[in-house]
Amino acid sequence: MDIRDIFKETVSTTLGVNKNKRKVGSAPSMRELKEGGYGIVDGGNAPAKRTRADELDAEPDAEHGSDNNGDDEEGGRFFADGLTTKEKDVIDWVDHADALEDALDRTGVQRLVVRLERAVSKNTADRVSHPNEPEKFVESEAELDEAIQRLLLLANDVQYLVVLEELDALPTLVGLVAHDNADIALDVIQLAVELTAEDAWSHEGESLEERKAVVGFISAMARSEFFEVLGQNLRRLNEGGESSEGEADRQGVFQTLALVENLVSLDVSLAEQAVAGMGLLAWLQARIVQSYTQGSAPDSNQQYAAEIMSILLQTSTRLREQTDSALMDALLRCLAKYRKHTPDDEIAMEYLENIVDSICMLVATARGKQTFLNFEGVELLVLLQKQPQVA
Repeated sequence: MDIRDIFKETVSTTLGVNKNKRKVGSAPSMRELKEGGYGIVDGGNAPAKRTRADELDAEPDAEHGSDNNGDDEEGGRFFADGLTTKEKDVIDWVDHADALEDALDRTGVQRLVVRLERAVSKNTADRVSHPNEPEKFVESEAELDEAIQRLLLLANDVQYLVVLEELDALPTLVGLVAHDNADIALDVIQLAVELTAEDAWSHEGESLEERKAVVGFISAMARSEFFEVLGQNLRRLNEGGESSEGEADRQGVFQTLALVENLVSLDVSLAEQAVAGMGLLAWLQARIVQSYTQGSAPDSNQQYAAEIMSILLQTSTRLREQTDSALMDALLRCLAKYRKHTPDDEIAMEYLENIVDSICMLVATARGKQTFLNFEGVELLVLLQKQPQVA
């Protein structure tokens, strides 16, 4: 099949190509050229009539300041003098197809949602039909991945996030967080991270309208149990794996914590709602103790968990009041590791600082102070004074 047949009808209707375009005939005679005034007058002795085409050819190239000489190369693939007008129109249509699809307005967002829904439906059908044959649904999974990635365009125009809610696309996104393929879940989490990042809702100073749009989007996601599903996904990730899957899971944990950090900057009440829905305090309490590196050195996500814990306790009085003695016990055990040695690197030092900051925030409450005394926190601090760098 000739590829031009594929675009024949599309180009004619979209680009306005005339179906009755005159065909190239035989070369004109000298008499016809004389009568038409095309530079042949009285045997070539009289001055030729100057046409508009001649004037355009005489103009220097606007960009390079020189004549083009008909040797333009289009995209490094085709030479203009080797293509017909219709072929050039087809190529232009193909080159601009993606740009037309990515033009972000209300209609553009609708196209993105339709593409997402189709990809989800196709992938679901392929997985149901071939549950034990991954090669049968890998293509639809790649299409689904691309459809989610295209939604990142919304980070530049968050005012269109409301369209996702109007089209009932949010339950679909929330459901994808529980997708069997952790990479698909990570795509959705990364999308949420980009949409809640300060750069998305604060351009050249805080914009209340853009911030309101992002808060409304996350609130709508929360009504679809986004935080609960996010907490379930967090607990299924295996950071201890050595394979590429283990690396993907570690990245998933990092992105989830980054989302929580973004929510603190965006709206503290939303961050508190996320912590409650995810059961995050209990997870952080366990994670700051657990290390996936050899020896006692903290890993990067362990340090990040300690940092998120510190940020939450500093910014939310409600979360400080919800903590119990088990958190103080975990923090003091983390601190006790440095009784006999100093932090080995920058990650360990930041980890230690965040642990101390969290203890200070808890001690600022009456219950936290009593718990600190009961767990012999004062005695531990005396021992730590023997480590100059720690002190």
